[in-house]
This record gives sequence, C-alpha cells and structure tokens, in this order.
Amino acid sequence: MNEQNQTNQNNYQNLYDPNYQGILNTPPQAVPVQPKPEVHYSKTEQVCAFLAMLAGFLFIRFTLYHETGIFTTLFYWLLITVEVIFVKNSGKTFTKSEKFVIITMYLFSCAYFITANQTMKVLTTLFLILDSGIFLLGVSSSLNTVLRFLPEALPLSALAMPLSEFGKCFDAVKQSKGNTAWKNAGYILGGLLIALPLTCIVASLLCQADENMSALLGNFLKIPPEDLLILVPQLLFGILIGCAIFSSMYSATHKTIMLDSETCEKKTEGMRFIPNMMLYAAVTPVCVLYVLYFISQMQYFIGGFTGTLAEGFTYAEYARKGFFELCWVCVINLAVIAAIGLFARMTGSVKPLMLKIYSIFLCFCSLFLAGTAIAKMLLYIRYYGMTRMRIYTTWFMFLLVIGFMVLIIRQFRYSLNIGKVAYIVFTVMFGILVFSRPDEWITRYNANQYLAGNLEEFDFNVVKKMSPDAWAALSFYDRGDLIQLYFQENRDESIIQMMQNKKEEIQSDFYDTLNLSAWELICNVK
Repeated sequence: MNEQNQTNQNNYQNLYDPNYQGILNTPPQAVPVQPKPEVHYSKTEQVCAFLAMLAGFLFIRFTLYHETGIFTTLFYWLLITVEVIFVKNSGKTFTKSEKFVIITMYLFSCAYFITANQTMKVLTTLFLILDSGIFLLGVSSSLNTVLRFLPEALPLSALAMPLSEFGKCFDAVKQSKGNTAWKNAGYILGGLLIALPLTCIVASLLCQADENMSALLGNFLKIPPEDLLILVPQLLFGILIGCAIFSSMYSATHKTIMLDSETCEKKTEGMRFIPNMMLYAAVTPVCVLYVLYFISQMQYFIGGFTGTLAEGFTYAEYARKGFFELCWVCVINLAVIAAIGLFARMTGSVKPLMLKIYSIFLCFCSLFLAGTAIAKMLLYIRYYGMTRMRIYTTWFMFLLVIGFMVLIIRQFRYSLNIGKVAYIVFTVMFGILVFSRPDEWITRYNANQYLAGNLEEFDFNVVKKMSPDAWAALSFYDRGDLIQLYFQENRDESIIQMMQNKKEEIQSDFYDTLNLSAWELICNVK
C-alpha cells in the first residue's frame, strides 16, 4: 500500500517537471489536412456551363429588358434544350410525366411570338420558371412526389437548387481551360464581349456624325450610346443568373437537393393536431349561413341562369352587384376546405365521414356561387361586350369550378395525387387563356356582335388600351365594316388612319415587330 502511494506521489510531481517525457508533455501529433477532392466535370457539363452563362445574359436581354417575340421564344427553346441534354447526359430516362412537362415548356415558349399581350407574357415567364424548377427537382426526386408535396417543393426549386451549387458553373468553366481549343475559344469570346460595348458606342457615334458611315453600316447600329452601355450590367447580371441555372441543373443530376417523401409525410401528419369536433363546430355556422342565404336570394340567383333581371336592376347593376364578393367567398371556401383536410385528425388515409360531408357541402355551395358569378358575368358580356377584366375574372371562376369538382372527387378517392391533377388542370386552362390571344378574341367578339346588331356600341376605347393583338384583329375586316365600327360625327381621324399610325408606331421599334400580331398588322394595313 505504501509503495502504491509513493508511485502516485512521484507521478504527481512529474507533472511539474519540465524534463518529464510522460504523456502529458508529449507534443500533439499534427493531423494531416485532407485535400478537398477535386470535382471532375464531363465535357457536356463544361459546354453547358458556357451555355448557362449565355442563357443568363439572353434571359436579361430578351425577357426582362425586351420581351421581343420570336427571339424570346428561341431563347427559351435553347434553354430547355440545354436542360434536357444536361439531364440526359447523366443517364436519366424520362418518364411520361417528365416528357409532358418538357413538351409543355416548349409549347408555352411560343406564347411570346403568338401574342403581344404584356400580361400574358409576364404570366408565361413565371409559369416557365416554375415549370423548369419542378422538372429539375423531379429529376432529382420524383415528379409525382414533387407534385404531391408542391408547397414543400416550390421553395426547393425556386431557392435551394439555384443557390446550393452556385459556384459550380465557374469551376466547370475553369476546368475546361485545360483543353487548348476551349481555352482559345474562351479568350476570343471574352475579348469580343469586352470589345462589344465600346465598338458599338464608337460605331453608333460615327453613324450619327457621318452619313456615308451610316449608309455603310446601315440602320442597325444607329442606336443611342446610352442604350449600348446597358449591355454591361446586363452581361454581369446575366452571368449570375447563368450560375443559378447551372446550379439547378447540377443539383438535379447529382441529387444534392432532394424531396424526401417520408419526411414530407411525417411533416404533414404532424400538422393534424386540431380535434375534429372543434373543426366541425367552427364550420357549422358558416354552412347554416349559406343555407339561409340561398333561400333568401333564390329568385335573385336564378335570374343569372335564366337571363331575366331581378326587379329594380339594370343588366350592368345586376352583373356587377356582388360579383367580386361571390369570388372572394369561393376563394375563402377553398382555403377552409384545405384547412379542414390539412389540420383535422385522421388515421392514415381513413377520412372521417363527417369530414367528408362538410367538405362536400362546402364544395357544392362554392360551385353554386361560382356558377352564379359566371352566369352574371356572361349576362353582362352579352349586353355590354367583352373587356380584359371580364375575361380574366370569368376564366378564374371557371378554374375554381374545376378545382371544386376535383376536391369532391378527392373525398371519395383519398389516394388521388391532387397536386398532379391541379398541375394538369392549371396548365390546360392557362394554355387556353394564353393561346386564345385574349385581346384578339375580345376585339373580334365585340366587332362581330356590333355588326350583327347585338351590341349598342363598339367601344373603341377598349381597343386603344389593348396590345397589337386587337389591332391585328381589326386589320382582317374590310374597309366598309371598319368605317361602320368607328362611324360617329366629329371624329378627328378615321379608323384607317389610326391603324396606319399604329403600324408605323410598331415599325419604329425593331423589337415590336417580332410577333405574329405585328406581322399581321404590317401585311394587312397598306
């Protein structure tokens, strides 16, 4: 025992001995830092990195700065083709659903050429961006999973994928410099891009200073120098957007961002925390209110379907009264039905009977309200003609009607992928809206109804507020019909002269001539 104590005391003293070579004074061994493994990019990925940067610049130039028509359509075709080739090169075999999304993107890209309606172009741009994100996220996960959990998928496709591998585009371009041909091509392209703004500015100044130089170079370079300076920030921001595009493609093929079905299922199940009786009690007063409302307003509602006016109303007053309120009620009902299905306690896929009854009742109430609103608006259009707002709101109400019908089916078939159905329905409905060329359709309807004697007046102010699609529709009418449409005393100019002025206005801007409506107007107005 004494020997053990003596040993412990000696060890304790050795801790303070600078010459002690025990374990406490042994210098720590340096751990070698493992070098970060170098990522090797295939030739296809290197080429696509260059094309992604080019696509970013073209996106800025032909979508945000100029929505040109045919050039914008060709740009999106290029971008979609690059995405398809990039994904295909990774060994991916496309499913039928993914092929449908690809075809959809190609078709909707044509909208920039087919219509000159600015609202339709903006909505098409948003649709294509979301469609591309859904497609690429579907490649890394599963398109059915993405559409099933669409609320969780949208942030991933819009933010996570474009930013997660943001620097990979520069790495792929840098790695391609090992190839002499690519290295020289990069130097040449970089030199041309650097020289392009300065060359254009000098050429533009020379064209404006000397007529002979202007005749030599033509009108193409007769551009104000300040417009050419915009190319520099467009190029810089375009490179950043190109990096985001490449990041999305790289994340999709290398599965760095995925949508986990099991995690989403658990998250959804965790949201079912409200007792069903509490939900029933909250929804019951609203249902009773609907019953009383329908009984008290039955004659008023029936008039919209039969075309007869309620007493004391004009057609305009009848159509406008309560229309937007009915639209809001339908939207609120949609939110209530979604909340019931999301927060109510359920056992697996077994939905309580009362929950189905409440959901179906709200759907039928919404269908009746939406049908009433549509009937009122169609009655309004019949007597006062079409406008953009009347068409857009009617289209939206038809979309809601289809949505509520799908929700009714869902109550009997809970396994239905409602996100997939919603995507297909919205795509078809949005395609009908865009490719019908609303401005052209509105103008033709109003003109034909007025010439047939069904409208009291052809409101030319509606045409003036619309895109060249409306003027292109008028260009197909003969001179006599046009004079009849615009005949009124004290007119300062004829409709023929107004169409001629519109043609010259379009021809004054090269970008405005790159769509179907502009071509029709230029060819038909002599």
